[in-house]
Amino acid sequence: MADARFFNDEPFLDHEEGPDLLGHGQYARHVMSLLDRVRAQTETGVLALIGPWGSGKSSVLGKVTRRLRETANDDGWLVAELNPWLYSDLESLTLALFSEIREALPKDGRWSEAREKIGGFGKAISPLGKVTALFGLDSEGLIQEVSNRISGDTSASAAKYKAEEALRKAGHPVLVVMDDLDRLTPEELLVVFKLVRLVGHLPNVYYLISFDERTLLDVLQRSELVGNSEPRARDFLEKIIQVRLDLPAFRERDADILVDRSLAAVLASHGLTLTPSEQRRLSEAYYRYLQNRLRTPRAIKRFFGQVDATLGQLTGNVDIVDFLIVTFLRTNEPRAYQLLWQHRAELTGTSMDLPSRRDERPEQGIDRWRTRLQGAGVAEQHLDGVIGLMGMLFAPVRQALGHGINFQAIARRRGIGSIDYFDRYMVFGVPDDDLPEHTFDTALQQLADDTPGTEADELLLRLRDDTQRITRRISYKRAAGAPLPAAALLKAAALHYGHLTAAPQCLFSIPGFAQLWTIGWSGVQGRRGGCGAGL
Repeated sequence: MADARFFNDEPFLDHEEGPDLLGHGQYARHVMSLLDRVRAQTETGVLALIGPWGSGKSSVLGKVTRRLRETANDDGWLVAELNPWLYSDLESLTLALFSEIREALPKDGRWSEAREKIGGFGKAISPLGKVTALFGLDSEGLIQEVSNRISGDTSASAAKYKAEEALRKAGHPVLVVMDDLDRLTPEELLVVFKLVRLVGHLPNVYYLISFDERTLLDVLQRSELVGNSEPRARDFLEKIIQVRLDLPAFRERDADILVDRSLAAVLASHGLTLTPSEQRRLSEAYYRYLQNRLRTPRAIKRFFGQVDATLGQLTGNVDIVDFLIVTFLRTNEPRAYQLLWQHRAELTGTSMDLPSRRDERPEQGIDRWRTRLQGAGVAEQHLDGVIGLMGMLFAPVRQALGHGINFQAIARRRGIGSIDYFDRYMVFGVPDDDLPEHTFDTALQQLADDTPGTEADELLLRLRDDTQRITRRISYKRAAGAPLPAAALLKAAALHYGHLTAAPQCLFSIPGFAQLWTIGWSGVQGRRGGCGAGL
């Protein structure tokens, strides 16, 4: 999946070499242009990239920083990236800021003065312990630092003045990038804003920060400075931020296109194509239940990343539409997904119904599932959608929703609603007590051609030890119109059961024998022309 890039931090199909499906490249160019305009009008400033979680803010920031570094020239932008998560107090964060700015400056002699003055300002406003930790001073260096502070002009105001003069003289703008501010605690967030607005207010130093506004406002309202007041929180933000950059809306059309291309990439990677009936079922699932849950680039990438990560061994062994739905439940409603295993027998129609449920009305069954799903943490607004998806997978739920059921149809497509295939979806592979579809088909062909093989031997062994399951799977092949080795199946029945001393009619009480005999005999009749034909 090298082309799909499901497993990196970039939004799927939106990398530098590929198409700009989400418009992030275009918006990054807009941000870069705006930075130049801000620089022309003021010697320092704060810009904020704002958008919901998962909308692509980090992608845009990444494109901006890469392109600024690639296009750097004599008077171009220098980039310093600061991760506020690493620092819990103002002194540490301040020292880190000036360290990052200093490291962003070129290493040649022209910049030596600016590097020295910026480092001096950071030291002047930080306790000795912070300086020692950041600059790695040994005991001799620490003694020298104390001596320098006592004997020299090391006041914070003097050091800041020298740093400002050096930055003006250098004439090179520095962009400090800080992402995910909405993930900080209230105290950490106020520290960052104090740094940006007061301490870090330096000529030719600009800030590009990003956050989800709703989350950030909630965080600010938990701080003592702002209190539980959204208007005060907004006023506080307006004092910090000069330029607001709202990420363009991710339209429904854009999401649908990204889903289509993501699906196409997964199918192509695993050598799969959808049949017309699979396309219809998937369209029903998507437009009825999935569309409203796959509304951000992150949500889409996360979903298809899970599909790609777990489909491998199941390719050709499960129904692809069922697999997509089950993967969605596992990814977005993990506790609801766990309920599938807990209620395996009920969902596959193999449980003995309790007396209280035998005359149960359909709405009672749905109410029972609503209660279970609520207990599993499914939000109220998602309950109907999750139940609808389960109705597409499992006949009992579908029946409770007022629709017809067909267990045979579910089994023929190797759906999770069949007891013969359920476990494959839950263990992400074919269990060792099961036969993969390719092995099964190869074995039937070997029996038909009367050519011995390990696959045929394995099938006959399973036919003896797990007769009901194997004969059901053979019947699914027959119902789908696949040619079967009728004579070989009858021969297998004779070999496995002929040694029994019971009366012939009693053989049909053996689990699976009657079905196996019916499959084999009907196949022989079809080939030989009726009851009078011999084997």
